[in-house]
Amino acid sequence: MKKTRDYWFGIVISFLLAGLLAFLGVAAVSSKGLGWGAAALAAYAVMFGGPLAILLAVTWIVYLARDRRNVPGHVHALMFVPTLLAALIVPVSESIRKSQWDSFRESHPAIAETHVNLSGRTIWLDTREASAASGASPYMEPASADNRNFSRFRRYPGPDALAKGVFPYDGARLKEAAARYVYLDQAGAPGASLPLRRLPYPDLGKLPSAYAYGEAGLLVYQYFHYADRVEVAPGIARFSLMTEQAMESARIPGLAIFGMANYTPETMARVEINGQAYDMGGDAAGSLLGHPCHLSHGGSPVLLDLDQPVRIRWQTLEEPGAWREAAVAVPAFGKAGKADSGAGLVRVRLYFLPDGTVAAERYQEIRSRRDELAIRATGLPPSARPHVSCGAYAGYNPQTVRLLGD
Repeated sequence: MKKTRDYWFGIVISFLLAGLLAFLGVAAVSSKGLGWGAAALAAYAVMFGGPLAILLAVTWIVYLARDRRNVPGHVHALMFVPTLLAALIVPVSESIRKSQWDSFRESHPAIAETHVNLSGRTIWLDTREASAASGASPYMEPASADNRNFSRFRRYPGPDALAKGVFPYDGARLKEAAARYVYLDQAGAPGASLPLRRLPYPDLGKLPSAYAYGEAGLLVYQYFHYADRVEVAPGIARFSLMTEQAMESARIPGLAIFGMANYTPETMARVEINGQAYDMGGDAAGSLLGHPCHLSHGGSPVLLDLDQPVRIRWQTLEEPGAWREAAVAVPAFGKAGKADSGAGLVRVRLYFLPDGTVAAERYQEIRSRRDELAIRATGLPPSARPHVSCGAYAGYNPQTVRLLGD
């Protein structure tokens, strides 16, 4: 039987290749922000490691032919295991790093913020640790009927911001010590501040049990900037399509999707439903007077008892800080609606009318076993008909979606 030294050439090539890959792998995992340097390391691996790998493979084949495949097992190991271990440095390191990052992100999730400028002046928001891809911009002009846009973005806490204590959230919740809102100056440094009034968190009920990504994904922090203060109102964020489907499957009691149509002469900037901050999305609700057919069936989730009158209050851009209030009874479905199978989430469309009252229409999407969509709706409320000609069903294509009688 041949001895190990009879295979010294192949073993030397193996250790040379393993040493090269180990050096390049350690250089890759120990350097931050390599950028194009990573491409250079990969090029070196191909340029120098490629010929060595080919030479190693040819040598191994020669040994097999020479010894009629009777090469000792430990020689096979010496020729290939070091290279394999060296090649695993980068993927194993990346796997560990990803696991650590996933654990960090789970403990420090992204936070959704919406900012409404009711101060009457230009402000510079705190967008530190915010994603530009999600729409973060520090500059925000005062809201008006012609400028109804809110500033809506996500903030992703990083280890440095957490270590310095500049990130205002602890997990999914605002820190107890957060008592003032600090604006940035035009250079991006912390500047003036205003008292921060914190409003209660919504009761999420059983929503977290049906949502696999943590409480932070269900919340949106709405910041209302007034001349002398900032009010932050956590609310239930609008559902994505996948989240809505998960909530439908969970059959959570009291969960409904509320949409709104503003037929008052003013622009609505802030809405609360049964004391819960309502997520208006990315802009204020402009007046629809003169536009009796508004095609929309979107909305935001609210947890409440629809068998009781719904209390609503709102503020306008024209009179920020002044609350208007109304109560409305949401009509119930008839016997046919109560027997529906395959029904989705209950939806309510609120009609804010010129006289300050609010009317409501209940509707529901129903899918048949053949995946055909139908709508059951209580119909346009009588009090809304002088100003509105289209109910909730108008937001669907009548050629593909049937309207069921109630």
